[in-house]
Amino acid sequence: MSKKVAYGGILLAVNIIILLLLNIIPMNTMFLMGLASLPISIVIMDLGLKSGIAFYMGSTILSFMVMTNKAQWVLYILTFGLYGIVKYIIEQDRRIYIEYVLKLIFANAAICISYLILKSFVQIPINIFLILAFEVVFLIYDYVYTVFIGYYNEKLRKITKNI
Repeated sequence: MSKKVAYGGILLAVNIIILLLLNIIPMNTMFLMGLASLPISIVIMDLGLKSGIAFYMGSTILSFMVMTNKAQWVLYILTFGLYGIVKYIIEQDRRIYIEYVLKLIFANAAICISYLILKSFVQIPINIFLILAFEVVFLIYDYVYTVFIGYYNEKLRKITKNI
């Protein structure tokens, strides 16, 4: 039990360090948020969904403390941070096209909620091309996320199992 808690704590520290980099490196914000979203999938695969939810809540609280740009924090917790849990739930014995429809519904709902929260603080121009570009980038992000999960299961899990 204590080994699992320590393992989750180490992954949470990695997550927070990546998010802390957002304060230091002003470019590649979306890349860093996407990278920070990957440890939750490791927690879910190794420790289960309940631990993944606890990890997300810990990440939400700690990232609020370390991220100076709260608009980025809102975007992270509503999209990237939550996506590992949503992806796990959606990919449970469904046809692939239904999975993609559900993922796009989540992505569009998350970005709409983020927009509604942030529009009074940050000017965000919205048009159909931006929405379509977002959906394409989201599908690429989902593909990369899936590739990471496969790589973790095939190569990295053997390494972390011995820790």
